[in-house]
Amino acid sequence: MRKLIFLLIPILFVALSTVSHGEENSPPAKPAVYGVLFYADWCGSCKALDPKVTQAREAAKLDTQDVLFVTLDLTNDTTKHQAAMMAAALGISDVYESNAGKTGFMLLLNAENGEKLSQLTNKMEASDIATRIQETVASVKS
Repeated sequence: MRKLIFLLIPILFVALSTVSHGEENSPPAKPAVYGVLFYADWCGSCKALDPKVTQAREAAKLDTQDVLFVTLDLTNDTTKHQAAMMAAALGISDVYESNAGKTGFMLLLNAENGEKLSQLTNKMEASDIATRIQETVASVKS
């Protein structure tokens, strides 16, 4: 029995090392689309839209698709500064600047060039939001 355990331990160690090593070397997926929520905690439209987007993401498993969801928080000067830096890091400063100060909507942007592809609002149902996101991702990838 001891010999069997001593034989199994190295085999398990090698197997686990191979599995975890493979995951570490996998390149991160690049998104096709950015879903950019312009949000503020004082915004009524934001409070209506945010749960619908969350519901759409869960129901349609959107987090496993080629879309990166980002919230640009415009609640106060500090969060606006952070949002501006995030927009710059994503290469969408021009979109941020043209919409900064406006809240309560989500833009679907081509991640490659920052082009606005669609806009989601709180008037949409979660199922419509999911469909729009899926269609937008599919159109960019085709």
